[in-house]
Amino acid sequence: MADDLGYSDLSCYGSEIQTPNLDRLADNGLKFTHYYTTPMCVTSRVAFLAGMEFKAAGGEGLPNATSLPVLLRDAGYSTHIVGKNHGMTNFRIGDPDTDYGFDHFYGFSGGELNSFTGEGRVEWQDDGHIFSQSELPEDFYTTKDFTDYSIRYMKEAIDQDKPFFSFVAYNAPHTPLHAPEKNVRKYYDPAKGVNVYKDGWEKMREQRLERMKQLGIVDHSVELSDPGVEIPDWELLPDTSSNPWDLQKKFEYLSRSAYAGMVDNMDENIGRIVDFLKDPNGDGNEEDSELDNTIIVFVSDNGGCYAGLYTNRNALPWNKNNGWFTTNYGWGTLSNTPFRYYKHASHEGALRSPMIIHWPDGLKVPKGELNRNMLRIWDLYPTFLELAQTELPATGAEKKPLMGKSFVSLLKGDHFEPENYFVLAFHRTRGVVKDNWKLTSYFDSPFELYNLKNDPVENNDLAKQNPEIYKQLIKEWRTYAEHHGFADDSKWNRSVGDVRRGWGYDFLPAGITATVPVCMSDEVAIDEKLQITFTGALDFSNTEGKKIRLQKYGDSTILWSADPDQSSRFQGKRIITFDDFPVLEPDTHYYITWDTGWAKFNDQGKVRPISYVKESAFAFRFRTKKIDRSSM
Repeated sequence: MADDLGYSDLSCYGSEIQTPNLDRLADNGLKFTHYYTTPMCVTSRVAFLAGMEFKAAGGEGLPNATSLPVLLRDAGYSTHIVGKNHGMTNFRIGDPDTDYGFDHFYGFSGGELNSFTGEGRVEWQDDGHIFSQSELPEDFYTTKDFTDYSIRYMKEAIDQDKPFFSFVAYNAPHTPLHAPEKNVRKYYDPAKGVNVYKDGWEKMREQRLERMKQLGIVDHSVELSDPGVEIPDWELLPDTSSNPWDLQKKFEYLSRSAYAGMVDNMDENIGRIVDFLKDPNGDGNEEDSELDNTIIVFVSDNGGCYAGLYTNRNALPWNKNNGWFTTNYGWGTLSNTPFRYYKHASHEGALRSPMIIHWPDGLKVPKGELNRNMLRIWDLYPTFLELAQTELPATGAEKKPLMGKSFVSLLKGDHFEPENYFVLAFHRTRGVVKDNWKLTSYFDSPFELYNLKNDPVENNDLAKQNPEIYKQLIKEWRTYAEHHGFADDSKWNRSVGDVRRGWGYDFLPAGITATVPVCMSDEVAIDEKLQITFTGALDFSNTEGKKIRLQKYGDSTILWSADPDQSSRFQGKRIITFDDFPVLEPDTHYYITWDTGWAKFNDQGKVRPISYVKESAFAFRFRTKKIDRSSM
C-alpha cells in the first residue's frame, strides 16, 4: 500500500515516473481502472483491516469489526505489518488483545515523518519494543528499511513452511518529500540537462491524459477536470525568486522530482520483494520460488495529496536535516489526472487509486487485462478470507457485518456481479456512488450530483436537472449516517449551505469568520471590494509596517497593499471594507497575503494578533469572472 499516491502516478497508468517493477506485475497480472478507496490515510487503513467503511467500523481501533489478520492467523497464516500504522490504537505485538492479529510489526504509528531520520509525531515499534528514532541506523531510509523487514518476516514464514500475510504499508510518497539523490536526479539534474517537469503541471496533465487514453485506462472521450481556483497558473511563475516562500519554477522542478524519486524508490523496493519471492533462499536457483503462488495486490491508501501547509524552498530532498519539504496543488492535480480534487475530498481525485493484482498460479484471465468493474477497498477483506479458505464467524451483535464482496470469481475468470455502490465519510467531505450517479459535497457546500458514465471527471453538476435522483441519494447518505450513529455529529455530518466552496475554504485563519470575495471562490466580480469580518473588535495599535496585500497567484508583484493604524476608521470595527481595493482583471487568479499582527482582534477580552498568511496549501485565493466577449 502506497501513501498518497495519485491515480495516474505509475507509468502503467500513464505517468512519466518510471515504475518498471510495478509495470511488470501489471503486464503479467490484472490492472483495475475503477478501484475506490477512501479520502484519508486513517480511514482507508481502518476500512481495509475492518472490511467496512471507517465510521461503520467505529473509527480508529475498529471496535465494531474483527481485524482481518485475526482470522488469517486463526487459519494458520503468519501475519505481519511493516511501515505505517494509522488506525490501530494501542497497537502492541505480543498481546492478542492489542496485536490486531499480527505476529510482527516493525514501523511507526502516526501520520508523517522524516523518511531519513524517522523523526515526527510518531511512535516507533519493533515487535512490541518501543524505541526512539535516534536508535535507527545511520543509513536509514523508510522504504528500504520496511522492505528489509518484510523480506525477513516472509522468509521466516517460508522457512517454517507457513503461508503468510504481509501488509507492506509504505509511507511513500507522503510528505515530507525525502528521497535518495540518485532517484531524484533521474527527473531533475541540471548538470546533465535533465528536467522531466520543465513543462509544468498544466501541459503535463494533457500529456498524461493522452498516454492514459493510449493505454486504455480512460476512454478517448474523457476530458480533464476543470482546474480549480487553488491551482496556480504555471506561466505566471517566475523562474526564481529572492524570497524563499515565493512560488518559483526552479523549486517546483525539484519538488516534483522529489515526489517522483519517492515513487521511483518504492518501485525499486517492490522489485526487491519480487526478486526475493523468486528465490527465497538466495542461492540463485528459482526452484524454491514462491512468486507464482503468492497473490500480490498493490494499491494506494487514497488519491494524491494537494500540498503541505508549509514548505522549505531552500531544502534538498536528499538532505536528512532539511525537515519539511513539500509541493503544491499544481502537481497534486497532475497526480490525479484526469480527476478533480485530492486526498480529503469526496471527488474522484481523492477516491480513485491504481490497483494491480499479480498471481500467476491463480489468475485465470489474460495477462495484462484491464478490468473496469467497480471494486472498493473493503472488498479486499472478504476476498482474502475466501482465498485463505476461512470466513468471518458469527461473533454476536457487537460486531457489524462486512460491507465488502469477494471478487475471487473475477480473478478466476468466472462471472462477477459488482455491487456498484460506495459510500464515504470524512469530516471535510461526504459522498455516495450508486451505479452511474455520484453525490458529493465539500465542507458546508451544497451536495452536487454527477453522472460518472457521461462525466467521470465531475465537471457538470446535474442536481437541478435530476431532482429526484438528487433527493434519493441525499436520503441514502442520511440513512447511512443515522444507521452508523453519526447523523448528529456536526464534524462528520456537517450541515450544508447554499454557497459552493472552493478547495481550502475551511482553513480561514483564527479570528476571521467571513470574507468578500469568499476564500477560494470563483466567478468574482472584477469591481468587488475586499471585506473581512472578524470575531471581535479590531485594534491597530503597534501594527506599523505590517501589511495586507494583493498579488496575482504565482507573481510576487504587489498590486495593492494597506497598513491600517490606530487612526484608521477601522479601529474598533469588526467588519472592514477596503474602498481603495483596485479593479481586477477578468479570468485571473489572485491571492491575499498579510503579515503576522497586521491587525489584532478582541477574543473574549483578550487581544490577539491575526496569524500570517503566505503562499501555502490554504492561502486566501480567488479567481475573477471571465468576460463574455460574444455579447460585446
